[in-house]
Amino acid sequence: MTTIVSIDPCHPGAYAPLLAGSLPTGERGVPVALGCEESGCARAALVAFCVAEDVIIRRVSVDGTCRRRGMGTALVQALCRAAAASGVRRAEAYVSPSEQDQGQEAACSLFRACGFEEEESALVCTVPLSVLTSGPLGGSAPRQAIPLETVPTYKLRAFQASYVRAGRGAELPDLRGLLGRESMVWLENGEIQGCVLLAPSGQNVEILWLYASGAQAVRGLLSAACRALSRSFPPKTLVRAATLLPSEIELMRKLGGESFRQESAICVFTRQLQAEEAAGA
Repeated sequence: MTTIVSIDPCHPGAYAPLLAGSLPTGERGVPVALGCEESGCARAALVAFCVAEDVIIRRVSVDGTCRRRGMGTALVQALCRAAAASGVRRAEAYVSPSEQDQGQEAACSLFRACGFEEEESALVCTVPLSVLTSGPLGGSAPRQAIPLETVPTYKLRAFQASYVRAGRGAELPDLRGLLGRESMVWLENGEIQGCVLLAPSGQNVEILWLYASGAQAVRGLLSAACRALSRSFPPKTLVRAATLLPSEIELMRKLGGESFRQESAICVFTRQLQAEEAAGA
């Protein structure tokens, strides 16, 4: 008989081998971990992070001797029920070959079976911070770029509202857990015209959001952000970006030169959580 149990993400005990590489090390949000036990033995585990009204599944891992027995499905469904009961509205999962040890296609099949819908795959690239600060972005930062933590909240809300009204895309991500000193906004005539939002991702840094109305502003934001990062992070830190836009990948390619690396595409899955799920079995 199998049992779903809660795990302390910081002290996973027997589940540590199943969660290797996905334990909280500077990730955004509140970590949540579940395990599947059978006869007192750890057989499967899941780790996720709650950020505002989203829960982001970071890893689902099943012992090799227990595959095809529904343990991964049971963990994902248990997480969704618990998340819905606590008011979370959406579950997300990002599947790459390096993050799901049962293989990318098997992990994708798992989330489809759990009611997730597949979005467009995101391209992922990385460039070392040392390369960014020594290349075209290494000059002095323009005065229009200022740290996110110094900007009044009402200005950010006004920028977000204008961005959404213009039909340019989704709303800004939740600001909690961002790197406030390193994330930058672009000011013109006292109003925000763009921003780059950064968050810790393990020992590295992820660009969560980048927008500005012109190439000069985009480069200015990145230049200011990289200069700020160099004061807080070691040179070997990888700056990582996941994007649906080939133009953004090409920009990172130009900035990274020979150090630019493009990873396998990440499959993005989402599921809307309904309140009635909390009453499920």
